[in-house]
Amino acid sequence: CGYFVFRQDPNFGVLADPGAHVPFALSENGEAVYLHVGRDGELMGFMDEEQFDASETGVSFGRYRKSTGTYNFVPMDHNTPGWENAYPKVGPIVIAEIMYHPTDPCAGDPYTNDSEFEYIELYNVTGSAVTLQEWDNVKGIFVSWWIDGVAYMFPASTTIPANTRLIVARNPAAFTYRYGALPGGAQPLGPCGKMKNEGETIQLSKPGDEMLAAPGVYYAIRVDRVNYSDGSHDEDFPELPGGDPWPIEPDGWGYSLTKTWPNLYGNDPNNWTAQLPSPGK
Repeated sequence: CGYFVFRQDPNFGVLADPGAHVPFALSENGEAVYLHVGRDGELMGFMDEEQFDASETGVSFGRYRKSTGTYNFVPMDHNTPGWENAYPKVGPIVIAEIMYHPTDPCAGDPYTNDSEFEYIELYNVTGSAVTLQEWDNVKGIFVSWWIDGVAYMFPASTTIPANTRLIVARNPAAFTYRYGALPGGAQPLGPCGKMKNEGETIQLSKPGDEMLAAPGVYYAIRVDRVNYSDGSHDEDFPELPGGDPWPIEPDGWGYSLTKTWPNLYGNDPNNWTAQLPSPGK
C-alpha cells in the first residue's frame, strides 16, 4: 500500500493542475471531502466520503481504527503527509468520568429525581494550567469553551490547574449532598443539562471562527468527544460477537462510566470501564 498527497497549492487550488476544473480550498470550519472515480474529466462513481469539523491551525484530521473495527475521523497528534497516520490528538483536557444514570434518590432525600445527581468530570492531562476560553481577535473578547450534549458554557476565566480534575454537575447542591465535598475544597460547576440514559454524544468544545450567519455563535473545535452507550445497543455493533461493548453497570446500577487511560484516545469503549463514583479523584 502507499499514499498520495494532494495539496491546495499546486493541486486542487489552481487551474494549472489538469485535474482542477474548479479551484477550491478546504474550510477550517469543517466540511466534507468526496473521492470519486473519473474518466476523461467525467465522474464515473463514488468511492469514499469523510466529514470533518472545525479545526485548529496546523492540526490535520485522519482515520483512526477503534477496537470495534470501525473508524473515527479525528484530529491527529501530528501531521504525517505521505505516511501512516499518527495517533489521535489527546488533551489538553479530556472527559474522564461520566455519571449519566445515577441510582434513584433514597427515601427522605431532598432531591426526588435521579438525574439531579448526574455529573461530568474533566481532567487536565498536561503539566500546565489550562484556561477554558479563547481570544476572538476580531471582537477583542474572550470566548468560553462549552460542553455539547448538556448545553453548558464555562464561566469566564475558568481554569483547570495541571493534572487536576473539574466537575460539571447537573445540580451542584445535589451533587455535594450525594458525593460529598471535592478534594481541596473545589466546587462543582453547574447546573447543566440532563444526559440521556440510553447513550449520546458528549463533546468538550472550544470556539473557532464566529459564524457569519449567526453573530455570537462560534464553530465548535473538538477538544474531546465520547459517544457512549448504555451497553444494550447490540444492533449498533454487528461486527462484534458480544454485541454492544459498553458496560451496562453505569445505566442506573450505581456505577459511573470511567476512563481507564486518560492520556489515550477516549471515544472508544475499550478505554472505559464501570467504576464506583469517584468525582475529583
